[in-house]
Amino acid sequence: MMKLWEYDSRKIHAVHMPQQMSDLEKIGNEGWELVLIKDDIDDNGTATAIFKKEKKYATEE
Repeated sequence: MMKLWEYDSRKIHAVHMPQQMSDLEKIGNEGWELVLIKDDIDDNGTATAIFKKEKKYATEE
């Protein structure tokens, strides 16, 4: 069976490290794996993070 992935992007705190780690832990507890944090910190101190997780229903090939 081939693994299929779904992806999501979310805004996370990028400046305040304890809050950033808390954000990442919450998202990780939902089953998401961090792929990338973009270097796009906005005026609110947030950046875009890209996550992936395995789709629950993968098709066979």
